[in-house]
Amino acid sequence: MINEELFTTLAARKLAGEATTAEQQELELMLQDYPELRERYQLLQQYFKVSAYHSSVETEQALQRTMSRININVNVTPVKRMFPWKWAGVAAAAILIAAVAVVALRPKQQQIEVAKLMERQNGKATRAVIELADGSKIWLNADSKLSYPEVFNSHSREVYLTGEAFFDIAADPKKPFIVHLSSGSIHVLGTSFNIRAYENEAVQTSVKTGKVAFIPAYEAGKKPDTIYITPDEKVTYRQVVTDDDSERAIVKEITSAEDDKAWTEGRLVFRDRTLEEIAFELERTFGKKVTFASDAPRYYRLTGAFQNNSLQDIMYYLARSKAFHYTITDSTLLITE
Repeated sequence: MINEELFTTLAARKLAGEATTAEQQELELMLQDYPELRERYQLLQQYFKVSAYHSSVETEQALQRTMSRININVNVTPVKRMFPWKWAGVAAAAILIAAVAVVALRPKQQQIEVAKLMERQNGKATRAVIELADGSKIWLNADSKLSYPEVFNSHSREVYLTGEAFFDIAADPKKPFIVHLSSGSIHVLGTSFNIRAYENEAVQTSVKTGKVAFIPAYEAGKKPDTIYITPDEKVTYRQVVTDDDSERAIVKEITSAEDDKAWTEGRLVFRDRTLEEIAFELERTFGKKVTFASDAPRYYRLTGAFQNNSLQDIMYYLARSKAFHYTITDSTLLITE
């Protein structure tokens, strides 16, 4: 089902030069999914030139000229010779152009007020559960931040995440739910899913119920990839920047959604993870700085599952499966060979 209001808003912001990268991605996704919207958007572009928008005065004049051209075409073309879809297209163009003018002429102060968000930031060893205005529930992991509006607008529900969170989204087909990340966005087509998006780590998204679409960030002018994920599937996205270029690697695989969300229930599940990766997780979970006195233990690969165990218990069992030594103090965890 097409969200007409959302399409109008996104197209208007794009033509007015106000669209964010995430909004451009969302518009591109709609144009891919609905061919009829592509026809309407192309028709709009025929009547409207973004280059005319250099100031508020020019915006008003451009709008008047465009509307004038549309009215002339409508008046001089006999009804019998104009197909119904063209009438609909002209009407859609008129509506969208008016919306473009509203976006372009809207006072900057008003734009800033609309963008105000609430914020919840967890430190290490801290978790939280957040209930949004629409009834959706979010479990926010340690060392993570979520920004969200106190009340969602009339056409979409959008939040911003750094770190890890599990989402249980209230159904509302008329208001898509979008999670913005620094490296892309998640478009919710279902109900519950986990996102792990810590800085300097690969982004991982897995689905427990329903369906989501992951859209990686892309350069302007390039068509975005869209990866659909269903229950017990996981997508890992990593962007590697080199001196010459940047490479994007996307891997889709089978997973256990229950394991991916285990942290929400006080469980830690490590499956063939390096001790260094496990150490990062333990540092976030228990708030103790982890230091390796030598490099060899960093690359030991370990497997284990723990339920509400202390750091001492976890390290004891890990050290029994792969020989290494450790020392725990009030503020640090030191790992040695």
